[in-house]
Amino acid sequence: MKKNYKSLLRIKMMDYYYKFKKTYYRFIGLKIGTGGHLGKIFCEWPDRIRIGNDTVIEDNIVFKITKPFISDNYISIGSSVFIGHGCQFNCNTQIIIGDNCLIASGTIFVDTGHEIAMGSDINKQPLTLGEITIEEGVWIGTGCRILKGVTIGKGSVIGAGSVVNKSIPEYQIWAGTPARFIRNRE
Repeated sequence: MKKNYKSLLRIKMMDYYYKFKKTYYRFIGLKIGTGGHLGKIFCEWPDRIRIGNDTVIEDNIVFKITKPFISDNYISIGSSVFIGHGCQFNCNTQIIIGDNCLIASGTIFVDTGHEIAMGSDINKQPLTLGEITIEEGVWIGTGCRILKGVTIGKGSVIGAGSVVNKSIPEYQIWAGTPARFIRNRE
C-alpha cells in the first residue's frame, strides 16, 4: 500500500511540474495551447515558437531560430502533434507542422543551405533558404532529415532514416537517402 501512495504522489508532483513549466514558458513568450505535454526543450527565442493544443513534445528538443528579429522567422506546430525525443528545428525562415502529425525521435529540420559557386571560399558563400511545410496527418519515422524548401503533403509517410530533399505529394510513402517514392497509401 505504501508503494502505491508514493507512486500517486510522484504522478501528482510531476503534473504540477509540467504545469509550472508551461506557465514559465508562456511567461517568457512561448505561445502554447492547452492540454498536451511539454518536455525539456532548448530555445533561446521562445516568442518565435507557436505550439497548438494537445501537442506532446518529449525531452531534449532544440528550437533554433537563427535570425529572431525578422518577424517572418518562426516555428509553428499544430494541434495534436507528437514530437519524439531529441528532435531539432533549425529555422532561418519558417518551419510549419500541421495538425495530427507524428514526428519520431531524432528527426532534424533544416531550412537553410549554402551556395557552392567556384571562386569564393566555401565558408563565405551566401545562404540559400526555403520554408519547410509538413501538412496535416504526416508521419515522419525516426532519424529523418527534412531539408530546405520541402513540403510533405497531407497524410504522407516518411520511412525511418530518410533524407527528404524535395517535396512529396499527398498520401504517399517515401523512404531512403535521398527519399524516393515507395507507393501510394491505400
